[in-house]
Amino acid sequence: GQLGAGLSVSRAQGLRLYGELGFYTTGDSESAGGIEASYRLWSVSAILGGGYKIAPDLEIEAMLPLAFYSQSISLEGPAPFVDQSDSESEFAVGNLHLGVNYVRGEGPLRMKIGGALEYGLWTIDPSDEYAGALGAAAYTRGAQDIGLWIPETLSIVTPSRVEMDVAEKVVVSGDGQLGVHIPTDGGDTELTIQLAPGVGFFPSPTVLIGGRFPFVWVPTESGSDSTFFGFEPYVRFDVSESAFLNARFTLNID
Repeated sequence: GQLGAGLSVSRAQGLRLYGELGFYTTGDSESAGGIEASYRLWSVSAILGGGYKIAPDLEIEAMLPLAFYSQSISLEGPAPFVDQSDSESEFAVGNLHLGVNYVRGEGPLRMKIGGALEYGLWTIDPSDEYAGALGAAAYTRGAQDIGLWIPETLSIVTPSRVEMDVAEKVVVSGDGQLGVHIPTDGGDTELTIQLAPGVGFFPSPTVLIGGRFPFVWVPTESGSDSTFFGFEPYVRFDVSESAFLNARFTLNID
């Protein structure tokens, strides 16, 4: 998908389609004075995308991110707090991604180097719930490709990936992206640097097991909001010569 995984199944020319589905949930509860307060949030998000090669190594790519979330707060205890609750939910459409990639999908060294714009007029002046749905989707992915999810912001990004076979059954990879995020509401411009080294092992010709270490740095911010670090174990199943299924678990460490 948007991470470039599966370059080995890239065809010389033609159309490729992909979809990604993400799920995230969190919650907490506290008790004091006989009153228990609980908070729950869950999010489902998706990225629909595709690319068309206008030349053997040149591809036009588009992506559309979608997000839905629901959160609830409840109080349980003696009157007047007996079974009080409040909930909200929202569906949101993120920023449209339009870009051009150089793609080399053959041989032991494969790569994708791209440039793209990400923006959506429909994200102007979002409600708190709309922004919350996009924010939960961004957190699901450890802030990777965050330009897809920031409302009221034009992003200029350089999605890139390199894969290299270092042994008969071992492949190393690296994802990287620079992003310039320009708010259209008069806010400050932000810069992001995204890296994700990884390694994978083929236990069979059609199954790849591995892990990635995604890292996102926002040098224009400071403190805990300036870095995101995670660990992503994954498994990929080649369905055919031109299709695969990939599942990954994103553990947000920082």
